[in-house]
Amino acid sequence: MRGHILIVEDDDLLRDLTAESLTSLYAQQVTVCANADEALCLLSEGLHAALVFTDIHMPGALDGLDLAREIWTRWPEVPVILTSGHAVVPVNALPANAAFLPKPWTIADLAQLISKLLPDRDRLG
Repeated sequence: MRGHILIVEDDDLLRDLTAESLTSLYAQQVTVCANADEALCLLSEGLHAALVFTDIHMPGALDGLDLAREIWTRWPEVPVILTSGHAVVPVNALPANAAFLPKPWTIADLAQLISKLLPDRDRLG
């Protein structure tokens, strides 16, 4: 396995539906976390993420934007998709391998962004 899709979302239903959808779309290992602190811990312990999809506003010491900044510093090759229904991240504030997807979104919207950020499907393993 070359890498997991890591979903970081505090809403249980949205997290589970997204994980189920991405698993069926990509036949891929999907790992879920309820907050950015848990996600950073998994990444620091060696979870190889092909892509991280994270909500911005979540409980915990870190929010999704903090997580993304840490990923861009420590694992700059890992694409990050940020999402929020309350915040907007200017496109020019993001690295080339990152994107912002405003809520509400559809699985088709998410799949299109994943295809853009991971054009080589082999990276999904």
